[in-house]
Amino acid sequence: MSTYYEYQDVKVMIAHKLMSMEGWKVYGYHADESDSMTDYYSPAYWGGVAEKNGYILCVNVYGSAEPQEIRQYNYSGFTYDHSIAEKIKKLEAMTIERGASEAEAASAKMMIERLQKKAEEATENANKYIVVGTIPGHMAHPPKMNWHIEKDGVIIAKGNGILKYSHIYNYYTYDRYMEDYQEFKKFGADEWEKKEAKYIFDHTMRCDTEEEAIRSAKYNREKMEKDSKLIESFESFINKIDTTCGGLLGEGDGYIYEKITVTKYKKELKPVETANGEIKEGQLFILKSSFNHGCRKGLVYRIHETEYKGQKLYHAYKLNRKLTKECIGNSSKNNYWHIGSGMHDNLTRWIEKGSIAWCELQEVKTPYEVEKVVKRKVKSEKKVEKKQATTKAIEETTEKFDINNYTYKITEDIDTRNGEKIYLVKVVEKLNHDEYLQVNKYMKSIGAYWSKFKRAFLFKEDPTEKLNVEMDSESKKEEKQKQESDRNIEEQEKETINYVITEDTHTKTGSKIWIVKPEKELNKSDFTEVKRKFATMKGYYSSFKRGFIFKYNPEEVLQTG
Repeated sequence: MSTYYEYQDVKVMIAHKLMSMEGWKVYGYHADESDSMTDYYSPAYWGGVAEKNGYILCVNVYGSAEPQEIRQYNYSGFTYDHSIAEKIKKLEAMTIERGASEAEAASAKMMIERLQKKAEEATENANKYIVVGTIPGHMAHPPKMNWHIEKDGVIIAKGNGILKYSHIYNYYTYDRYMEDYQEFKKFGADEWEKKEAKYIFDHTMRCDTEEEAIRSAKYNREKMEKDSKLIESFESFINKIDTTCGGLLGEGDGYIYEKITVTKYKKELKPVETANGEIKEGQLFILKSSFNHGCRKGLVYRIHETEYKGQKLYHAYKLNRKLTKECIGNSSKNNYWHIGSGMHDNLTRWIEKGSIAWCELQEVKTPYEVEKVVKRKVKSEKKVEKKQATTKAIEETTEKFDINNYTYKITEDIDTRNGEKIYLVKVVEKLNHDEYLQVNKYMKSIGAYWSKFKRAFLFKEDPTEKLNVEMDSESKKEEKQKQESDRNIEEQEKETINYVITEDTHTKTGSKIWIVKPEKELNKSDFTEVKRKFATMKGYYSSFKRGFIFKYNPEEVLQTG
């Protein structure tokens, strides 16, 4: 069961983490002032309000609150009651110089502060202060939530379930617990369990045998595994809070949260009056006036038919507020409407008077408004200024841009995605960065875009008129013819390779074979081509014979092709 003290432990943990992080202001934190010397118990507590970059974090606060002044009282000008003044005088005399111990002197100092706090309530001392700050006001938690973050009256984040972190309070209060956790993460669960069992058996009196020590260590391991998950979850929760409240930092982009009203529609059943109707099974009627027994205006009833001793009887059940179900219980008298046989009833008379009307249900869309918080990205001023300066510089240089200063090479191509014809434009000259930006901006203005795959500007239409150049189709044709001629020359050179054919015997089978060797030594590409060619003639290369082996005389085949 949740208690006040468990919530207070969690709030103190959160306050300690926030105070150790940059940019956070924690309001209403009170350090632990418990004193065992005087049996005084005053644990640490926190009011639950913190602020960072204009974002207000509220943890387990009760209702909404207005901004409050942070007051600093001038105790030297206070008017004290005689008894309080005597106590303060005696406590001020308890110093180390006068023979008091350090603990006694510290206790006396705390007692003086408590008496001065008590004196603040006196009427004559109420106005003797200066305002040193303000605790920001805040909204109440949303329903079923125990923490939320707000800014400018808009709740940005909310949640619950922080009470579970009270189980790891000791890890953030006592160093010994955190040292055990760090060793558990360092050595791993299995190694830590062995060390724990050895420590329990050697240094404690809890276990008489090693088996008991192992069982105790296993229990501690299970507890540590659960606590480890809670610690990781708590650290993630603190990181989430800090990230949400980060705001606009440095030169990066930030976010602002706005509350907007959105109109939504929901489907509802509405009763619609009809002129025609009769007392029958399933017929609906609506009350237009209030009647006895809680039958108030606006209720809708559905008629049902029953048979008793050969006679038809009628009654009606009230429909619920959503008009989806019938209320057939006896909890309210207005759930049931007695009609009778339908021959001598008052229902028809009330309909004629206009107090009741026949109706039917129709589905309609009902608009309703919902408040919604949206996150909008805000560009940092430095980024915006830098972008504006770059755009202005490009525009200035583009105004001076002349397309005739460059040479363009235009070729036709096919789009690999859809097979459509495209035109590729390449700039012959080598461009620096500024020149490329100018050309790129101009190409975009006339409907082109840069393709990394094609390494050129891509047009879907012929750009010759826009760029004042003609497609060099003749040169393209000549280049293609040159490539074909070079290929033919290479093939002719390959065909003029002369071979030496010798007859030999296979060393394993004793069958007759023919060995073909080129007269000149071949380079790698020529050898690969010859090997491919001979493979089609059923010849294969033998590193032992250092030639190509055929099972038939290939002289005639080599001469023909």
